[in-house]
Amino acid sequence: MRIVKNPDERKQEILDAAVRVFAKKGYEKTSITDIANEIGVSQGLCYRYYASKEEMYDAAVDEYASYIVNQNIQRTNTAGLTLKEQIVQLSGRMEEYTSAEHGENNLYELFHKKENHKMHDALFLRTCEKLIPYFTSKLEEAARRGEITVADPKASAYFMIFGQMGVLMSKDYSEEEKAMKIQKCLFEMFGIK
Repeated sequence: MRIVKNPDERKQEILDAAVRVFAKKGYEKTSITDIANEIGVSQGLCYRYYASKEEMYDAAVDEYASYIVNQNIQRTNTAGLTLKEQIVQLSGRMEEYTSAEHGENNLYELFHKKENHKMHDALFLRTCEKLIPYFTSKLEEAARRGEITVADPKASAYFMIFGQMGVLMSKDYSEEEKAMKIQKCLFEMFGIK
């Protein structure tokens, strides 16, 4: 018997199945047939919602990045803090930020398997992109309060987020050293004493 579902619900069901299969078999070894079989639908139904396996993967990356960003923003209370205090609070605590990911087991497994390093990097980049609006607004607020002068808050947010990636990924520094170096660079960048 054919089960008719709301299109948004069906699309999410297919995406969830894709994530489960990607996590079990890996992206390269997964086919649309595998995904369709996971939930007992036809390949054609999968193609109605997603043009390709790559599109499903991109949707999974986007969904997980949104989850990570939302979890971390909810867990971080920066209300009433100066930009300097926010930088100190937010910088260099990768262990704490990545702990938000553990709430989505299939996605965590998919993106953090050693053999899925490229997938992890794609997630990292997408998460950073999703943080741009948040940090742009933080810089705009600091400028309105007169804490900093910034001509282009969005460009500064890009530089702030992507500029620290090299330090965060470095094996040359301890986590504490990374935090201190990031803070020092951001203080200098924004003229914070």
